[in-house]
Amino acid sequence: MKFRNIVLIGMPSSGKSTIGKPLSKELEMQFIDTDALIFEKENRPLKDIVNEDGLERFLQIQGDIILRIDAHNHVISTGGSVIYNGEAMEYLKKEGFVVFLDVKLDEINNRLEGGRRFARNKDQTFEELYKERLPLYLKYANITIDCANKDVDVIVKEIKEQYKKICKE
Repeated sequence: MKFRNIVLIGMPSSGKSTIGKPLSKELEMQFIDTDALIFEKENRPLKDIVNEDGLERFLQIQGDIILRIDAHNHVISTGGSVIYNGEAMEYLKKEGFVVFLDVKLDEINNRLEGGRRFARNKDQTFEELYKERLPLYLKYANITIDCANKDVDVIVKEIKEQYKKICKE
């Protein structure tokens, strides 16, 4: 199967951008961060979009931007909430090798910056958000990479090996 892109999905602070940049260099691909595209279009932080316009509007903006991506030979780092938009995920999967960066809840909590706002309902705990999203990440992923206790270079190597193996089939 031939994939033109690698798409990274996972929870906030799972390392999508941190892994995506060196992965793109290792595979001689370009790098796209969809959160950066949203920021560029809206000219304001993502948390402000969620706080001021609401979750549904944020998800709509995110989906619209993803559906406009015309990329080949790219590593695409997505926002953690991308999996709520089935149309956007199917679009990314059409030519993308989707990699779920699996980081357990305790480790994500340790990585989180104080006051960070996520695309979630105001009354939803982070644990509830994690449990809600996990089956969706698994649904859309071509592969899952367990990121527990691994440094960036090891994760990049694992993704590269899986990508090359699957693309040769």
